Amino acid sequence: MTDTSFSERVKRAFLTGLAALFPILLTIFLLSWLYGQMDAVVGSKVNLMGKRVLSQNERLFEVAFPGTPEESRASVDGRREYLDENYPHFLGGIVGIMGVALAVLLMGFFLRGFVGARLMSRVDGFFEKFPVIKGIYPHARQVADFLFGTRSKLEFRRVVAVQYPRKGIYSLGFLTGYGPGKVQEQAGRNLVAIFIANSPAPLTGFVIMVPKDEVIDLDMKVEDAIRFCVTAGMVGGDREKIAEAEVSEGDYSDSAADRRIVSEEE
Repeated sequence: MTDTSFSERVKRAFLTGLAALFPILLTIFLLSWLYGQMDAVVGSKVNLMGKRVLSQNERLFEVAFPGTPEESRASVDGRREYLDENYPHFLGGIVGIMGVALAVLLMGFFLRGFVGARLMSRVDGFFEKFPVIKGIYPHARQVADFLFGTRSKLEFRRVVAVQYPRKGIYSLGFLTGYGPGKVQEQAGRNLVAIFIANSPAPLTGFVIMVPKDEVIDLDMKVEDAIRFCVTAGMVGGDREKIAEAEVSEGDYSDSAADRRIVSEEE
């Protein structure tokens, strides 16, 4: 029994450390990969051009490498040989990354304009015509818009909780708007539209319509709620927020002090 509990503690400690280090290691890996790619594609050409310019210009060579021995800077061959051994090759990779970042920035400014937006719409339509690509491209586009765009902030007004799919089970959702007028007329109640995200893929889910007075408005950021869904509840939760003695078995009612209903002003 002791061995089992000890092994479980070791396992949990290892997984906790791995979970803490994984984002850092992944970030370092991606940055290293990006630097390697830029160094291979752009950096090598930048370094070659830099060596050529410095080897042909003695005055510029002296400014870049002060204190160089006379035999190394007196001739083109001497300067070229010195550069082969002492040239800082990492500059090429840095210049490559800066160039790509500048190109992405300029493209972003262009696509935010009217002409760029129309052009991007045509590109989306073009890729969605191909049999295989149309099953991948829209989803990749959705993920990119979610991670780097502003759609999530515009569509998800705030985080709420509803008792769904039955009383006593609380589901985390995002308030997106109101229910269709005809549905509200037939129901005889004011309905709001709640997006219930799937876990661990919050980009997919389904929409339910809930009476406004049954919606619990939460003081929670959209990003925190999405993180809670992505991690299947492992990140973002609070243990034993309410003491067990304060909740009687089978009692799922909410007092006015414990819940904040969606206001009529929304």
